[in-house]
Amino acid sequence: MGKQIRKPYVIWLMLAIGAVFFSIVLFRAIYVPITHDEAYTYLHYVRQNWLGIILYKPPHIPNNHILNTLLAKLSVGLFGLSDFNLRLPNVLASLIYFRYAAAIARKFRFPGIQIAAFLVLCLQLYFIDFFAMARGYGMGLALSLASIFHLYSYRELNNGHHIWRTLLFAAFAVYANFTFLYSYVALVALILILYVAEGENQTKSLGTLWRPVGIVTGVLGLLIFLPLKNISGDLFGSDANFWESSVHSLTWILTYKQHFDIGVGFSYLIGLALIIGAVYFILDHLRASSSIGWYYYGELFLWLIMTAGAQIAQHWILGTEYLIGRTTLVYAPLLLVYLLFLFQRFNRYPKGENVQLVLSVLLVLCFALSFKDLNFKSTAEWPYDAAHKSFIQDLESNRPQELETLQIGVNWLFEPALNFYRLSEDLNYLQEFSREGYRDKAYDGYYLWPEKDQEMISELQAPQSGYHLLKSYSNGAVFFLREDYL
Repeated sequence: MGKQIRKPYVIWLMLAIGAVFFSIVLFRAIYVPITHDEAYTYLHYVRQNWLGIILYKPPHIPNNHILNTLLAKLSVGLFGLSDFNLRLPNVLASLIYFRYAAAIARKFRFPGIQIAAFLVLCLQLYFIDFFAMARGYGMGLALSLASIFHLYSYRELNNGHHIWRTLLFAAFAVYANFTFLYSYVALVALILILYVAEGENQTKSLGTLWRPVGIVTGVLGLLIFLPLKNISGDLFGSDANFWESSVHSLTWILTYKQHFDIGVGFSYLIGLALIIGAVYFILDHLRASSSIGWYYYGELFLWLIMTAGAQIAQHWILGTEYLIGRTTLVYAPLLLVYLLFLFQRFNRYPKGENVQLVLSVLLVLCFALSFKDLNFKSTAEWPYDAAHKSFIQDLESNRPQELETLQIGVNWLFEPALNFYRLSEDLNYLQEFSREGYRDKAYDGYYLWPEKDQEMISELQAPQSGYHLLKSYSNGAVFFLREDYL
C-alpha cells in the first residue's frame, strides 16, 4: 500500500475540522429540546437504582440503552438534571468518534486522501443528531469505529493487544445499544476465519486468540442475557426483504432522512460497491502467492456480509423483523470505512490514487449536501418535540399567577419531554402530564399536534369553546389556554 506521507498540517487541519463538528454537537446538545425517547429514558430508567438499570427492570420496552443509561445517571448525579447533563456522555463519545475517524483517515497514503476520508466519516448529520442526544446510538457509533480501527491495527501490526481492544470496543458498543450485537457476532466469526485462513503462516497461538474472544464474549453474554430475555413490547422493523428494509433505510438516513429517492439511488451504488468488493476479494485471494499486498477492504467486506447474514438468519429462524431506521446504524461505520478502503484498492492500477481521491471527494460532496438541513431546533427522528422549550416559556408567561396548580392536556407523544421539563425546571404548579390522552376532562389548556389531534383542535377553535389559540409553533404544535385565564 505504500508508506503513509505524514504532514503536520494534516493533523492541524483535522483538529480544526474536528473542532467544528464537535462544536455543532455541543450546541445541539445545549439548544435542541429534549426528545420523547431521551425523556422516557430518564423518567423510567435513569431514576432507577444501578442494579435495576443493569438487570433491565420494568418497563421492558427497548428504551433502556444500558451503557447510556448508566452514564446518564452518573452525569445527572454529578451535575444536576438538565438537557445537556443528560446528554453529556454522548457528547463526550463524539470525541472518541472524531479521534478514531482521524486515526483511520491517516492510514491512507496521501494527505489529500487523508483529509477526504476524515470528512467522509465526519460529514454525517444523522450521527451528529445522536452524539447530541441521550441515546445509545451515538456511543455505539463511536465505539464501533474504534473497534474497526483496532482490527486494522491488528491486521497491520499483528499485535495481539489490538484484538483485546477490538473486542472490548465492540462489546461496549453492544452494551450501548443491542443492535450492535449483530456486528459483534460477525466480528467474532471474522476473527476465527482470519485465524484459520492464515494456516501455517499463523504467528499467534490459539490460546492467544481464544483468551480475548472467550473472556470478552463470556462477560458480555452474562451482562446482556437477562436484559435480552426481559425486553418485550413493540420492536419496530419491517417484514419486507432485507434490501428494501435495512439497506434503503440505511442510505436514507445517510441523507439525513430528507431525500428518500436519493437514498434509494445510493443503495444501488452500495450494491455495486459490494459486488466490486466481492470480485476483488476473490481475485486477490486466488493470487495470494503473488505480491498483491494487503488491503483492509477484504476484512470489512466479510464483516459487513456476516453482519447482514446474522440479521437475515435471525429473521428466517426466529421470525424477527429486519432492522429499519435508526437501528440500521449498526452498519453505518462499517459501510463508510469499507467504501474508503475499497477505493484504496484501485491503487494497484496506474493513476489509481487519483481514482481513490476522486471517489472519496465525491462521497464528501454527497454527504456535505445534507448539511443544508443543519439546525439547532429539532432532530430528524423526533421533529415533533422541537417546540417544547418555547411552549414552556409561553406557559410561564401566560399562566394565571393566582392558580396554585395547572393541568394541561397534551398529545401522548409530548408527555415524556414535558414531564422531564416539569422536573428539570421545578415547575411545581404543573400537575403531571398524562400519557392517557386528553378526553377524560376539561383541562386548563391544551398543547396538541395537528397531525394527530386535528379533531380536538377543531373543537377548541369553535367560537364557544371557551379556549383561545395562544400560539402556533414552527413544528405545527398549537397551544390553547382557557379564555378566562387571559
